Amino acid sequence: MKSITQKFVMLLCAAMLLTVTLQPVSAAAVRTVFPIATDAIELVASRNYQSDNLAQDDQYIYPSFSSLSIVDINPDSLKLFYKFRTDYIYDLVIKGQYAFAGQQTAGLRVFDITVATPTIFSSHTIPGGAYGMALYGDRLLVTTGPFGLMILDTTKPFDMPQVAQLSLDGFSKQISINGSLAVVAVGKNGAHVIDLTNPDSPAYITTIDGECTVESATLVGSTAYLACGLKGMRIVDLKNPKAPMVLASLKTMGFVRQIAIKDNLAYLAERDAGIQIVDVSDSSSPQPLALYNTPGGAWDVTLKDNNIYVADYPYGLLVLRYNPPVVQEISIQGGEISSTIDKVNTTIPKDGFYSDVIFRHEPLPAINTPIGPEPTLVKVGSFFRNSAWKDDIQVKPENNYSISIAVNTDGLTGRQKQFISLYYRDPEIKRWQRDVSSRLDIATSIITATPSHLGIWGVFYDRRDVFSPISVEEPISIP
Repeated sequence: MKSITQKFVMLLCAAMLLTVTLQPVSAAAVRTVFPIATDAIELVASRNYQSDNLAQDDQYIYPSFSSLSIVDINPDSLKLFYKFRTDYIYDLVIKGQYAFAGQQTAGLRVFDITVATPTIFSSHTIPGGAYGMALYGDRLLVTTGPFGLMILDTTKPFDMPQVAQLSLDGFSKQISINGSLAVVAVGKNGAHVIDLTNPDSPAYITTIDGECTVESATLVGSTAYLACGLKGMRIVDLKNPKAPMVLASLKTMGFVRQIAIKDNLAYLAERDAGIQIVDVSDSSSPQPLALYNTPGGAWDVTLKDNNIYVADYPYGLLVLRYNPPVVQEISIQGGEISSTIDKVNTTIPKDGFYSDVIFRHEPLPAINTPIGPEPTLVKVGSFFRNSAWKDDIQVKPENNYSISIAVNTDGLTGRQKQFISLYYRDPEIKRWQRDVSSRLDIATSIITATPSHLGIWGVFYDRRDVFSPISVEEPISIP
């Protein structure tokens, strides 16, 4: 028999847990560990523009390798405007009409990219070689391998006079700037934090000695994301630059070379492992969300709008797209989950689950949804995965819940619209099954259903029904 003290402690712990559970929880605060999705990232475009480094501006993307390409940033086009051969480019920065290229032994070259035929505008010897670059106003900061950091004046692009030099321990590879703070990746020596309050006289602050070989750094606000090669990603708080605080480390499947950050998501270029997307809304607890194994090696990644541009050496330039999941706590009293991306609303009734759960709605690309022995099914709408979790374990509904989906029926005939339905992917037989409760309101183009199970869902019509003989009793809808 348990002692009175033991029972009191157990009751106290249960009360504390209940108090935490009943608090409103945002998606960012949910700490349930979800499996990494390998079907949530869509390949929308690809071109054979060989590169292992990317730069961009508002109109163009610039893949580079032993050449420099100028490509329309619109993924529907990716038109190549110009490509010219040059020495290997370690890093590239665009400013107005000029592209500044770090080319190691060739030093720094400035290309004029606004003329009909882009040409070398000027060349500059850089002791140690030019490896990484970043702009700070009119100043170009160049990492120079064993010689640390050099700062050049871009207002005179032909002369590029040097205005400062800062010696640093280690091999300076790459630099990232935010505000007046910079982080320089120096390989085995970690990363150095630099004060740029006076850019013509940069000051060393401290070193992030991160127990990993830092390939590159991405500084967002006061948080540094370090690409640590085979040791994954490290997140460091620099609110007090003199005392960096390591918030978290994330093990990865591949060699992390570059990291891009947008809207609390980290996009990791992991070479042979492809692109991994990680939720970093809680910097102390990064949560892997999705993984896409690219055909080659993901060497660099950059972002524009909802597009992910990947330098996938040697296969060229890829454009990927990813829609983050909607994650929400649903109490035993029920609740509603709305996804504006794919226009899916899910309503859980009271006692829909046996307890409070974490509900996850994942929009899925139609191209990644499988079609097995159902060749007559035609994809016409949203595809998604719904799941519910309790203590990191998937749970099933206790009662039916409801789904409503706005469907784009433009271009479909009246006959096709009549046979649009919501289908469920049966994981046991690996086939799509029509949900018998599915109904389409043709006037509003909204599908509703009241299923009793979760999983992968999709909107189809069946060609077999659409083109079957029409009985006399069957009403005909005129398109």
